[in-house]
Amino acid sequence: MAVTYVGDLSTDRDRVRFHLQDTVEDSGPRPGDKNFTDAEIDGLVDAEGTWQRAVAAALEALAVGWGKYADLSVGPRKESLSQIAKRYQEQAESWREAYGRETMRRAYVAGQIRVDGYSDDVTSDDVAASSEYGSNFEYVTPKA
Repeated sequence: MAVTYVGDLSTDRDRVRFHLQDTVEDSGPRPGDKNFTDAEIDGLVDAEGTWQRAVAAALEALAVGWGKYADLSVGPRKESLSQIAKRYQEQAESWREAYGRETMRRAYVAGQIRVDGYSDDVTSDDVAASSEYGSNFEYVTPKA
């Protein structure tokens, strides 16, 4: 589990870590002082498309992670752990409002026609001419 932070904010990973205050190994923002791994942060940046939306996604993950903890009261001492989750969720919403609500890139398939020896869509003569695998796919990119 690699945790890398250079500190000059020259990479998307550094920017995400900076805004999450996940800059010191074994002193991270997750429960138990755990850090996000480099692979997790890189995956979020890739999936979300920008480092800003990756921060929002990480804040949402922190809200879920801290949300499983209940408030504790022992005598006069009280720990409001649920407030941690609430604060992370509020921060995530703020980042989503500022940088967009699109989450996780999705693949779109506009349609598919079956072209093989068992298809009712085409004759068997068309199958041999379609391709070496017997399938024709047309990929369509959705317009933003």
